Amino acid sequence: MDTEDLELETKCENLMNIVVESRKRFGKACIDYDQKMLLMENKLLNLQVETVSNYRFKPKNAVPNIDENSSKDLDDLCVEITEKQRRMEEVMRKLKNTHEVIMQLDADVIGRKLRAPLTADTMLAQAKAKKVQT
Repeated sequence: MDTEDLELETKCENLMNIVVESRKRFGKACIDYDQKMLLMENKLLNLQVETVSNYRFKPKNAVPNIDENSSKDLDDLCVEITEKQRRMEEVMRKLKNTHEVIMQLDADVIGRKLRAPLTADTMLAQAKAKKVQT
């Protein structure tokens, strides 16, 4: 039986060596296949990019030619826009100043008295209220 075991063991070892060698060859083939596949994908992508970059797109609307009159109109429009922007900034500054004055008047006692209606009845009522307090 020992000879049979030895013979069986050598057969198993030979089979294992064959499996290992076939795995090595199959692994190398897989690596080569992956590299070739990546190379082909890159070539296809480069071809697509090249094709797209060489394609001339046609616009839906033709771009008008800009002559001197239209450039002058554009310059006038730019000047008008900057003028209106400057005026808007000036209005904003004046509005801010007015708002500050209103806030000061709200806080001011004299401002409150000036806002009170000046009729004879109110003046009499104020005088009576002062007289009663003293």
